[in-house]
Amino acid sequence: MRRCLAVALVLFGIQALAQTQADRLYVGYSISGGSTLDSGRARLDERRQLELRVPLPPVVLGRTYLLPSLGYETKWLGMQLPLAGGEGVGRDEVGRRFHRIQLGLTLIRPVAPRWLFIAGVMGSTRTDFQTSFSFGMDTSWVGYVMASHQLGDEPGFAVTFGLVALWPVDSLPVIPIANVSYRRGPYILEVGLPRLTLLRKLGDTVELGVVGGFEQQALRARFDPVAPNLGAHYLRETLVRVAPTVNVHLGRDVWLSSAVGLTLVNNLALLDRQRDNLDIQGLGAGPVPYARVLLGWRPPPPRARARASRPAP
Repeated sequence: MRRCLAVALVLFGIQALAQTQADRLYVGYSISGGSTLDSGRARLDERRQLELRVPLPPVVLGRTYLLPSLGYETKWLGMQLPLAGGEGVGRDEVGRRFHRIQLGLTLIRPVAPRWLFIAGVMGSTRTDFQTSFSFGMDTSWVGYVMASHQLGDEPGFAVTFGLVALWPVDSLPVIPIANVSYRRGPYILEVGLPRLTLLRKLGDTVELGVVGGFEQQALRARFDPVAPNLGAHYLRETLVRVAPTVNVHLGRDVWLSSAVGLTLVNNLALLDRQRDNLDIQGLGAGPVPYARVLLGWRPPPPRARARASRPAP
């Protein structure tokens, strides 16, 4: 299950940060409160994150669509550790600012009524620009083959399923994955990994609901100042967040989204060079408040084709 969550996050990494799957362009900013680790010897500073997704022009080859994607994310992490004398260490000594750049190419082709074939590849690189770049250690790749089936005659209700392959591999080379999306009437429901969205439309300008998400990243950084003898090469951050949300339509398919809730799971782990967990205890933390603001572009959903009326007998 843990591996499936990690694969889903890599595959839908950019989409996971969007408010809904229909968001094509967005910029968002989030902040989480600071907390003391379970060991009681260190405290996490407030964590901030800036996200950006920009759509690239599609390429149309007959009935085949090639959709390139580009995403950028920067994350600020800081920790205060005690010295032998009991005084804290400033965040400048143990703080990091991580960057993630993600490029992908997706092929979509209709193969039958209500069926779409989807395949693609996506590459991600993460760095703090303080550690020398290593292609093998700082880059991950994912390839996927999926099918999407529209349920019913009208668009808005679909199930997507398929197989995903991730490199570097640490357990299973291929993982199955599935997602259900419902967008009919006043309701928007998206169930899958790594996100859950439940929204209720109030007219054409306001949406109220609840969003939840799973996030996990393995970030390579220097640990010499704080953990020189542990053999750690990566810091893995695992988060599970739930928040009520309000979306407001500003016009021209632009939406402003705000959410205030809790980070329920808030864990860190140190990994070795092969990305295996060093099993160091006391790196978890309790729930903390969480807030996020997002400005996104959401084009209207496709409409059902008008059915030809039959003449009266």
